[in-house]
Amino acid sequence: MEAALYDPDEGFYARPPVGTEGHFVTNPHVSEVFGALVARQLGEAWDLLGEPDPFHVVEFAAGDGTLARQVLDAARGALAFAEAIRYLAVERTPGARHALAAAGLETVEPERLPAGLTGVVLANELLDNLPFRLVRRTDDDLEELRVGVDETGGFAFVPAPADDDLRELARGLEPGGRAAVGREPQRWLEAAAGVLERGWIVVFDYGGDGPRAPQTYRSHQAGEDLLRDPGSADITAGVDLRALAERGRELGLGVWGPVSQRDALLALGFGERAEVQRAATAEDRDAGRHLDAARRWARRSRESLLIEPSGLGGLQVMVFGVGVDRELAATRGAAGG
Repeated sequence: MEAALYDPDEGFYARPPVGTEGHFVTNPHVSEVFGALVARQLGEAWDLLGEPDPFHVVEFAAGDGTLARQVLDAARGALAFAEAIRYLAVERTPGARHALAAAGLETVEPERLPAGLTGVVLANELLDNLPFRLVRRTDDDLEELRVGVDETGGFAFVPAPADDDLRELARGLEPGGRAAVGREPQRWLEAAAGVLERGWIVVFDYGGDGPRAPQTYRSHQAGEDLLRDPGSADITAGVDLRALAERGRELGLGVWGPVSQRDALLALGFGERAEVQRAATAEDRDAGRHLDAARRWARRSRESLLIEPSGLGGLQVMVFGVGVDRELAATRGAAGG
């Protein structure tokens, strides 16, 4: 999985895979409202930290830079905040970093990130792409599925005995179930916490309570054949948020969430923005500006995908505090606090 996704020449992420012309879309590609609401959350974090300058925003897996540009554009409405932001776009592959730099963003390799920063670490749909180990529960035992070759020389899964670590991670998996498990999301959390002296780690991702079955994404279509044409498809698995929260507490971090993305974005003002757009659409329609009204309606329909419970709105949001004990609006508002 490491090679299939991250090989610098032939890995899936060596080429831009995101967007309507790629293999899948993520939150910022659906609507710039996502970046605007993230910027609002960053503004609150900056205020709670005492308006530091610089205020670091570290985005892991920054992709093509769409979220970064949206955040920076939205921040321009508050001059002091905008001037304090130092945005670091983190990517593993040289090709991705080159594209980000060409777009005017400051890029950095994960291994070269500084430590002791004050600010926020962002991860939008990153943790479900970290390499995992695959297990299957039989009627009698738990086995690991490793990658080997079959009699034709093609890739195939080869059963092997599961070690104690896999048994711990796969607890609760029902007979016949297959799941992706591993410690990489927890290791990432530890590394992200090491970047900050004070601030928050904000995670948007698919996941839930316990391990999930993996799948692929190729040309906007989900699949289950993980070994088909390695490097040509995304490989993903929902994050075990229970294990991630447990690791956060072990590290001494504040842990808030998970809450649904729908609830988080509503807490950050999605509803108020939507109401303004609805009123403007009605005004355009009443004034006979039907084309403008139609355009606003289409934009509102696209924005609503961000909070659709069966789609992007079903992503989960978790917040971890480093050297701070204040909750952020994304989880505080959703929890009714």
